[in-house]
Amino acid sequence: MKKQLTIILFGLLIGHISLAQNFVSVSDIQFVNATDLANCNDLSSYDGKEVTTVGIVMHDGNLTELSSGSVNGGYRPGVHILDTASNGMGSFRGLQIHGVYTDGGGQSQPVTTLNNLVRGMVIEVTGTVSNYQGETQLFPTDNSSVKVIGSVTAPSAETLDLGKLNDNTRTNNYVTGEEWEGSFVKFSNVTVVAVNIFQGNRVSFDVSDENGNLINVSDRFLVQKLPARTLVNPSSPKNAGEFVAPIVGTQYESLSGIIMHSENGCSGGVGRGYELHPFDTSHYKVGDTPPSITEVKRNPLVPNSSTSATISAKIIDFNGTVANQKLFYTSDLNKSNADFTSVALSLKSGTTDEYEAMIPAFSDGTIVRYYIQATDNDGNISYEPFSASKADGSTAFYTIRDAGLTIQDIQYVLDPSSDASPYRDQIVTVKGYVTASAKPYDLEDVYIQDKDAIAWGGLRLSGSSDLLELWRTEEVEVTGTIEESYGFTQMIVNTVSKTGNTTEIMPIELPVSDSAGRINRGLEKYEGMLVKLVNADGKVKISNPRLNPFGEWLVANDTGANFNNSTKVQTGVKNGNNNSSLWVSVVSNDTFATIDGIMEVPAIEATKDMDMDAIIGVLYYGFGQYALKPRNNDDIVGFSLALETTDYAKDTATNNIHDIQKIGFSLYPNPAQNILHVKLNNATNGIISIKSIEGKTMRNESIVKEAIINISSLDPGMYVFEYMDHAGIKQSTKFVKI
Repeated sequence: MKKQLTIILFGLLIGHISLAQNFVSVSDIQFVNATDLANCNDLSSYDGKEVTTVGIVMHDGNLTELSSGSVNGGYRPGVHILDTASNGMGSFRGLQIHGVYTDGGGQSQPVTTLNNLVRGMVIEVTGTVSNYQGETQLFPTDNSSVKVIGSVTAPSAETLDLGKLNDNTRTNNYVTGEEWEGSFVKFSNVTVVAVNIFQGNRVSFDVSDENGNLINVSDRFLVQKLPARTLVNPSSPKNAGEFVAPIVGTQYESLSGIIMHSENGCSGGVGRGYELHPFDTSHYKVGDTPPSITEVKRNPLVPNSSTSATISAKIIDFNGTVANQKLFYTSDLNKSNADFTSVALSLKSGTTDEYEAMIPAFSDGTIVRYYIQATDNDGNISYEPFSASKADGSTAFYTIRDAGLTIQDIQYVLDPSSDASPYRDQIVTVKGYVTASAKPYDLEDVYIQDKDAIAWGGLRLSGSSDLLELWRTEEVEVTGTIEESYGFTQMIVNTVSKTGNTTEIMPIELPVSDSAGRINRGLEKYEGMLVKLVNADGKVKISNPRLNPFGEWLVANDTGANFNNSTKVQTGVKNGNNNSSLWVSVVSNDTFATIDGIMEVPAIEATKDMDMDAIIGVLYYGFGQYALKPRNNDDIVGFSLALETTDYAKDTATNNIHDIQKIGFSLYPNPAQNILHVKLNNATNGIISIKSIEGKTMRNESIVKEAIINISSLDPGMYVFEYMDHAGIKQSTKFVKI
């Protein structure tokens, strides 16, 4: 009887959709031929076209939890549908319905009808096909363009080999993976290898199959929202999230969800590859879990040649007991993990789950590697770091220093693919010379560098208003917390102290088209350093004058170089995501002068017929890629067009300060969110004003030496900061409120 009803239902569907104009199946919308996929092109042939399609709803609509500042109400609904053929099973069967439309007033509105959909419903949707970062989407025309026309038994997950989607670097495989975009799938026997708690009380985690292939398990749906996460969907069936993040080493018998695409690899995208998004608690089927190893600490943090190091950790087995626990260490960088010296971890006095062991002293400069192994009563073994289970897996490490920590120690990693500093989240003290300052005519970001470093020697500083006082060439000692910001190592500074020493740091010369350095993370060793890109065979060329809408362009040996044989440059943009110099004339598009910053020098839109002898800047890492950030026009050497020369104070010690009086104050940070720090450079008092770009005065108050201004009430955007001294002389600059 059930089979007969299904046949009748689909007969009715065929009759219904035959009347619809521009009907296209889900499978046809998603399909991309093998040749295009091999060429890293996954664009639907219907991209940009209005179509009508029919599909089976995979999940209840009210389970979607996506905040969006651009959509009225602050959230975006969404569902995923499967092709009605074969009950959604097979390749190119899934599609995301993007729950936003534009109303008659040009405002983005939520497609609220999606919240009322229930898993197993059959719906007809009319809308426009689009693509975002590799994900094919259908935008409904409005709220009335989604219609329920029937219901069937909800499809089951299709078992899939993780290796068809991503490799062991989480890079997407278009040829075998694209056909599963939008589909409901299940992986068997995968292990958690990394957990990421990030901005807004969100969590995602990476799992690996037995071959090391990786996929990120992400949180589009309610089921993976933490209790502290603020829910945004007003139709949500719960008032708060309930997800408990797994620990590294957790094994899943099965893990299910919807495949979504965040392109990377050959596309030049910086996403996380194909991702898995569970939508029900049944999708997380936990297997036998090994012991949890957390809160690993080292005392002292920076051992010297006369001190041993005590390693401690909390070790718990949630479904049994911890049978034994060991610390493994070596001072030989060539030793396999299996050949490390082992020592038993002993239970700390007065505790039930905290263990410790000692690593002996080694000579100054020695790199010591170590890891922890724990075994439970069922014979399950866990490691910290997790990959230490492999003979050549990652380990924790430190460097013996008799003279104290160096920037190199903070930046150096044994494996560039795992680029987090070994001192992440630790409070440290280090010295370095300023290569870029917070001065308005400079990068307006502070970087320091080891004087004699040829690699691993640069570090970005932020946090303290005392950084405003630093000039290029000055040596400074700073204390603060080491932080990883999406793979970029920096220090959040607490204290700043000038040593009185000065020296000019010369840039490290690098080939502009070093493809190997980009593919294998070879540029990681130069992160935060002052570098100079050159072409040994001639001029540095512009290979892509406008890589993206974020102020980035490419330089290379020749104008025809592809992305992997070029280096990114970022100029002329200041907003919440990007902070590059407004004192560099060459920009990807001169409209940035009115959108994301007001240029301090005449803007010149980059073209492929321009070239230069070399280009200098600090090397930044963000959104999965490296980018050079020149400080001002002086950093573009031998440009084919005349550039306005800068007239700025270089330092305070070598008598080459030009017209410093014109820089009467300093602002920090820029862009700023809630607080703006102001310091006067050459006066003790005056009047400060904050004005809109149109000239309307928003704030007006007196200042003596310095001030902290609360700008939280200002709307996001560009503003003018003006200072007037006691003689009535005015100076101004621009800043961005985010």
